Amino acid sequence: MGAQAVEWVLVIFYGPSAHRATYGRLAGTTYTKDYLQLSKRTEFLDAVTRLFPVDVSGAGSVPLTYRWPTGTTPGAFVFNSADRPHLKWETILGAPKAWRMSLAPSETTAETIPGDPSHLDFEAAENELALLADRGAGQPYLLAIKLRDEPRTLHLRAYLKNPSESYGWADLRLAPQEIQDLAATTSQKSALAWSLLHSAGIAPSAQVSDAISRLAQSKNRTSVIDTLEIDAGRALISYLRAPGHGLFFDPARNHDAWMQPASLTKDIAASIDDFLQALEARFPAISQGDAAAEALESDPVEVEAFREKIGQKNYEVADSTATVKTRGSAQKVFAEAVKANYGYRCAITGIGTKDFLVASHIVPWSADQSVRLDPSNGICLSLLVDRAFEKGQLLIEDDLTIRIDWDRVGNDHALRSQLEPYDGQKLRAPEDESPQLQYLQRRRALVALAD
Repeated sequence: MGAQAVEWVLVIFYGPSAHRATYGRLAGTTYTKDYLQLSKRTEFLDAVTRLFPVDVSGAGSVPLTYRWPTGTTPGAFVFNSADRPHLKWETILGAPKAWRMSLAPSETTAETIPGDPSHLDFEAAENELALLADRGAGQPYLLAIKLRDEPRTLHLRAYLKNPSESYGWADLRLAPQEIQDLAATTSQKSALAWSLLHSAGIAPSAQVSDAISRLAQSKNRTSVIDTLEIDAGRALISYLRAPGHGLFFDPARNHDAWMQPASLTKDIAASIDDFLQALEARFPAISQGDAAAEALESDPVEVEAFREKIGQKNYEVADSTATVKTRGSAQKVFAEAVKANYGYRCAITGIGTKDFLVASHIVPWSADQSVRLDPSNGICLSLLVDRAFEKGQLLIEDDLTIRIDWDRVGNDHALRSQLEPYDGQKLRAPEDESPQLQYLQRRRALVALAD
């Protein structure tokens, strides 16, 4: 997936309140919460209701997925309750591991904060907080990071300020200065700080950064473009169409997940259109649409390799290896899995004639290399509804309800009559790999961004 633009960061000072909430629920003590309290301040509520749209005048609650490099857990952003707004988790599952203590935390574990999480009495649990400094943990901070285009996911991390050398892998200084400054505004008495960030675009890969450096230094830029490999050329095209700015975060990495792209030089920025024209001529675009991809030529060797990857639950097809034939091979294998999962019938219309069926990506092929082969990122659709889904005229809600966007359909009465019977109906459930909630959410977010 790589680094993505950061939209919002919440920092929580790890003091008695956060410790008691995340440590565990101890009977007969103050350790009874399954949530972290937030803020009632108007500016906080205004910010989060833009990020997580909800009617705060009602019993507003937004389901969330808490995510870290080695796992996930369900939760919710609760806006209205008898108490303040809060981030909640499933009581039976306990607090997200990324925010909990462990006897032996390391860069490879979900946990960062050192401590014994097994105590069942108040005094012993309280003592674990007091022992943090002696264990070399310094001052912990809990972070929740919301990425652009992920409306229902928070990426969780914990960092340590002034840790001992043995915990240097979690040092708060690994976070950008902006995040360090945000943490510095918190304290035991004022435990929360947050920031809306205006990050956007695509973060440059090492290949892209190298190519841009060479272009900036060369007097013959055409010759530089001619020397680029296909993967570097296509990656450079994607980046120049939307150069990244602001803070970026890689969900697959732990404490070293942050990056802040350097701005393009004035010379390079002024020549973007010329670069794109030359690059697009040399590296023609690969067809992205699923229906078109199913008609592409495939490579038997690649097809077998992709089948093995799906069996291993490795769903990535990297741009660096993606030729036109690769796109056809990947779609062939993806379509086999998706169509079989839906019994070779359209999940909306019920059409079963195979020539009319398409394995449609929920998160589009062009949007995420890491989930291109994931059967739960696919729905078997017939040609008409596949096209409507691709164009955002047909959307699928979290509960698999089909919704038609009539504004996008417009005044085409014939098309309206074809889509109308499915508005408000439920998507037919597959045999095995149901559409993942996060994929449906990302698809709707991408459609909304296109407005």
